[in-house]
Amino acid sequence: MIPIGTSIDSPQTGERLIFRSTHDSSNGELFQAELIVQAGPYIVQSHIHPNQEERFVVLEGKYGWAIGRERGVAEPGETLVCPKGTPHSQWNAGDRPMRIYYEHRPALTSAEIFFETQFGLSREGKLSPTGEIQLLQAAVLIPEVGDFLRPASIPMFLQDALFAPLAAIGHWRGYQARYDKYHAGKY
Repeated sequence: MIPIGTSIDSPQTGERLIFRSTHDSSNGELFQAELIVQAGPYIVQSHIHPNQEERFVVLEGKYGWAIGRERGVAEPGETLVCPKGTPHSQWNAGDRPMRIYYEHRPALTSAEIFFETQFGLSREGKLSPTGEIQLLQAAVLIPEVGDFLRPASIPMFLQDALFAPLAAIGHWRGYQARYDKYHAGKY
């Protein structure tokens, strides 16, 4: 269980995530995190949430977004909704820090696992230069977090078939879906 108020940093992407509501704290109703993103070139690559609607509530700065085929920049006070299964990406579209709430309904523990692992890898400098999780690590992670997050670049029906053999190689090379040292509250 991640304590509410726990903050994790991703130095490679310039992000800070503060857990506001989790699976355990909301009885599976709402995952909410405050995300602060520094100005810079980092773009969250297009992905989907196969089982959740996602809302973005802009608190500060300029929130660049692409949801489906639409693109734009939202400012404080605006809320955007991304229906489940819709490809989307995001970025800080301003020259100052951007702050938003991520809201996912229902809350899945796999969201917490994903963020802990991604941000932990970042703290160790193990993301790609564009802030992405390396392929073998991603293949090991997908079976644990695939109900929360999937890449939008590969059709869903191919993902499990492609990632399964890569995950076997990744496990053989020592990759894990969840690392105890990244668990919120252990660092």
